[in-house]
Amino acid sequence: LGDVLRRQCRSTVADLTDATHRYHAAVEDRVAAEADAEARCVDYASQASTLAELTDAMGGEAREIADQLSTLERSRREMRDELKGVREQVASAREQAAKLSAQLEASADQLASARDDLTRATEHFKATVRAPGILVAALPDVPEDVTSVRAALAASDRRGAGEATVITKLQALQTSLAGSHDIAAEQHVGLLTVTVTGEEGARPVAVAARQVTAKLAEQRGFLDEQYQNIFADYLIRDLAEWLRGQIAVAEDLCKRMNEVLGRARSSQGVHVKLAWKPSAALEEATRDALALVRLPYADRDPEQDATLRRVFTERIEAERDAHTGNYAEILSRALDYRTWHQFTVTVADTGPDGGPRERRLRQLSSGETRLISYVTLFAAAASFYDAVSGEFSPLRLVLLDEAFERLDDPTIARMLGLLVDLDMDWVITWPSGWGVSDRIPRMHIYDVLRPKNGRGVACTQTTWDGAALDRVDP
Repeated sequence: LGDVLRRQCRSTVADLTDATHRYHAAVEDRVAAEADAEARCVDYASQASTLAELTDAMGGEAREIADQLSTLERSRREMRDELKGVREQVASAREQAAKLSAQLEASADQLASARDDLTRATEHFKATVRAPGILVAALPDVPEDVTSVRAALAASDRRGAGEATVITKLQALQTSLAGSHDIAAEQHVGLLTVTVTGEEGARPVAVAARQVTAKLAEQRGFLDEQYQNIFADYLIRDLAEWLRGQIAVAEDLCKRMNEVLGRARSSQGVHVKLAWKPSAALEEATRDALALVRLPYADRDPEQDATLRRVFTERIEAERDAHTGNYAEILSRALDYRTWHQFTVTVADTGPDGGPRERRLRQLSSGETRLISYVTLFAAAASFYDAVSGEFSPLRLVLLDEAFERLDDPTIARMLGLLVDLDMDWVITWPSGWGVSDRIPRMHIYDVLRPKNGRGVACTQTTWDGAALDRVDP
C-alpha cells in the first residue's frame, strides 16, 4: 500500500511540477505580450497625434477632396450601370445603319430602273401620239404636242374599247364601205390603226371620217329651202297618202280575218278575235301624231301637217343615227307602218256565269294556245287570198311543216275541216296520226316508212274520199 501511494504521489508531484513550469512560462509570455502591447499603444498614440496634426493642417481641402472622391465614385458606379444600355443602343444603331445602307442601295437600283421605265414610257407615248390617226380619233380638239395630250388624258376618264368591239366595228366598216373604199388594219406600237383608201388616197379612218363629216355638212347646205319644201311636201302628201292606203289595206285584211275567225267557231261557241292597234311601245305623242296618217291630205290642216312632218323627220333622223345604209333603206325602216302597230289575239267564249267573255292567250293552256295559233294562221291566209281574188283566182294553198304537234286526231280533223270551210288546199307534214272527217271531200295521205336497220325508205299512199280510206299499194 505504501508503494502504491508512493507511486501515485510521485506521479502527482511530477504533474504539479510540470504545471508549475508551464505557468511560469505563461507568465513570462504574458509579461512580454503586455510589454509589446504597451509599446504598440505608445506608437499608436504617437501616430494618432501625428494624424491629428496633419488633419488639422489640411483643414477643409481634405474634406472637399474626400467629398469629390465620394461623388466621383458614385458617378463611376452609375456610368458603369449605364454603359450596358449604351452598348446595346450602339449595337442597335449599327444594325439600323446596315439596314438603311441596304435599303439605300435597293432604292438606288429602283430609281435607276424607274428612270429607264420612264424613258421607255416617254418614247412609247411619243410614238403613240405620232401613230397615224390615233390623236385625231381619241382627242380631236387637242393640239398635237405631248404636253397638251398628257394634260387631256389626265383630265379624261374615257375607257378604251375591247378587242372584240374593235373587230366588230372594223368588220361593219369593211362591209359598209365595200366596193368604194379599201380598209387596211395595221399595228403601230401595239395599237390597231385603220387606214381608208379611196379616191383621195390613203388616210387614217378618223381623218377620213372628219373629212366626210365636213363634206356632208357642206353638201347639206346645198339643199336650199326650195328642195326642203319639196321633200317636206313629199313626206306629208305623197308618202303619207301611200301609208294611209297601206294602213287601210291592213285594216281591211284584219277585218276579213275577223270575219273568217267569226265563222270558225267550235261546237262550244269558242272563236278567236284579232285587234290591230297602235303599238304600246310608242310614246303617246308619237302615237297621236302618227294617227294623222289615217286622215286624207285634203282633210288635214296646216298644224296637223307640221306635226306629221316633225314626227316623220324625227323618226328618219333617229333611224339614220342608229343604223347604217343608204337613204332608201333608212326611209323604209323609219316609215314602216307595221312597226307602229301590234296584233292582239283574244279568245271569245262563254264564261262560267253563262255570259260572254274574252281571254288573252297567256290565260290559255299550251294546247289551246297552239290551236288558236293555227286558226289565226289559217284565217290570215284565207283573208289574203280573199283580198286578191277580185283580180284573179289564185291557188288557195297553205304549206305547213311539222304541223299539229301534240294535237290528237279529232282536233286535227277539225283543223282540216276549217281549211275546207275556208276553201283552202294544203300540203302538210306532221309526225304521226291522221285526221279525217266527212267534211273533207278528198285528201291524199302519204306515209314515209324507214326500217330500223335499213338505208332506204318506203312510201305508201292512202286516199280519203270523204267516207273511207283507200290504200294504193305500190
